[in-house]
Amino acid sequence: MNLKPEFFLGANSETGFVSYFKELQEQESSMQLFILKGGPGSGKSTLMKRVLKYAEEKGHTLEVIPCASDPHSLDAFIDYTAGFSMMDGTAPHTEDPSLPGARHHILNLGDLWDTRKLSEKADTIENLSKQVSDCHSGAGAYIKSAAALLKENGRYAKSHILMKKALSVSEDITRQLKGGKQGKTSKRLLSAVSVGEIKVLKSALSCFADKVYVLCDQFGAAADYIMKTVYFSAKLKGENQIYCPCSISPGKCDHLIFPDSRIAIVTGNDYFDFESKYKEDCFYSPFPLEEDMLRLKDEAARLLSLAASLVKKAKDIHDDLEDCYKEAMNFGKTNGLFEGIISEFYS
Repeated sequence: MNLKPEFFLGANSETGFVSYFKELQEQESSMQLFILKGGPGSGKSTLMKRVLKYAEEKGHTLEVIPCASDPHSLDAFIDYTAGFSMMDGTAPHTEDPSLPGARHHILNLGDLWDTRKLSEKADTIENLSKQVSDCHSGAGAYIKSAAALLKENGRYAKSHILMKKALSVSEDITRQLKGGKQGKTSKRLLSAVSVGEIKVLKSALSCFADKVYVLCDQFGAAADYIMKTVYFSAKLKGENQIYCPCSISPGKCDHLIFPDSRIAIVTGNDYFDFESKYKEDCFYSPFPLEEDMLRLKDEAARLLSLAASLVKKAKDIHDDLEDCYKEAMNFGKTNGLFEGIISEFYS
């Protein structure tokens, strides 16, 4: 079966950039990892897309990792069939090999640029880089503020959870899990504050689950409680799972996917417009301060929208920064890197 689910492995959060790229270095010993180095516009994403397209044509089982700050760009991919992965190892998700040469390999596209041309544009590069950084810093401030409002709603909602109902739902879902021997957990993100919007990736659900339980919960407290209850129960059963934290507040669980049992549990809210199986009134007693909670939620949404607009501005400036590097790159030499990978893993 040719699977190509998409996940994010990093995003701007209330605590800064949160990264799960380390998981690519912690895969099974049979997996090789290529870490790409080089500046913006040096062809890292393009090289990965070329290899990914070749693997798709071969019908391989793949996992795709778009860039949260520009979903049209690629941050990583995993080819489970061929037994290797590739990733962009530069900021904000800088990675260096923990087993260099043995399982993890560096491909430095910076070797292919003309440093003289880049030196001539040093002031422009420095100025554009600072503007991109400032945009992301501003977006982070908006996200942190929004997270504080959403956490306040969650704190208040938690005291109104109908625990018997929440536990009943948790137990019902847990009973349907097959269980296993590994109990392996992978962390992935299904959403991120992205270019002008909250970007939501849904392909993983159709790839990994035939049955999807949607917990409609605008305030997140009950859904988080149910998710974590099922998560720990599934660990005890040895169930493999994909744990999807909230990208804004990573301490909260938004979704769980159980590939072996073909079951997923997802949070339904204004951003995740899944058709709901469990309505919000299933989980809470009445909120005396519901109007105030809705105002906090709406204000958080406004702040997240402003954050997304700054991410878009950062992307537009980053495009100009990429142009500086593209003019200094010898892209013809990347063919050798591409052909070497194809020869090693697809011949």
